[in-house]
Amino acid sequence: MLENKRGLILDSAANSFSMYGFKGTTMDKVASLAGVGKGTIYTVFDNKEDLFDAVLQQIIIEMEHIFYKCILPEKSVSDNLYEALNQLLEFRKEHQVMMKLTYEVRMFGTDHSKQALDKIEDAIIQCVESQLIQAVEQKKIYASEPSITAFLLYKLYMSLVFDYEEKYGRLDKDLIAKIFQQHFMYALIHNKEM
Repeated sequence: MLENKRGLILDSAANSFSMYGFKGTTMDKVASLAGVGKGTIYTVFDNKEDLFDAVLQQIIIEMEHIFYKCILPEKSVSDNLYEALNQLLEFRKEHQVMMKLTYEVRMFGTDHSKQALDKIEDAIIQCVESQLIQAVEQKKIYASEPSITAFLLYKLYMSLVFDYEEKYGRLDKDLIAKIFQQHFMYALIHNKEM
């Protein structure tokens, strides 16, 4: 029964965070959306930060699932990573809590929202790193520092998609895939004999 209440509270908290952001969400709002007393929330979560971290953990688990679902053994490392990053980008653009966090960071510079986005970014980079390590072990690519390479791949991809789009306009998905292959993955694949 407590697990059912926890799920209800988490769903209601996710709704509240997506509507009001971290800053505007209160335990009273979450309790109202969940149809429970505020005291019930405190039997499961210590405070708003604890509740927010639980919602954030659910998002990270969902993103990891999306990422690894895109990794297919019959596809190249480049195609797998591109598709996984692309799917995560779509998830980020459509997920209400993610959109609200991004908005809060841009508009208000809210520390907690910034830390949340950093946790999400770190989780994605760890997924990329794990795929790079596996590809190195299988001798499909060369990357002397998979953690740094993962960071760079992710940052370059996001910069190409978000920063470029903001300044010059949206790029076609096929063009992004081509650029990712030619400029980001080329050295990793062609230096594997080193």
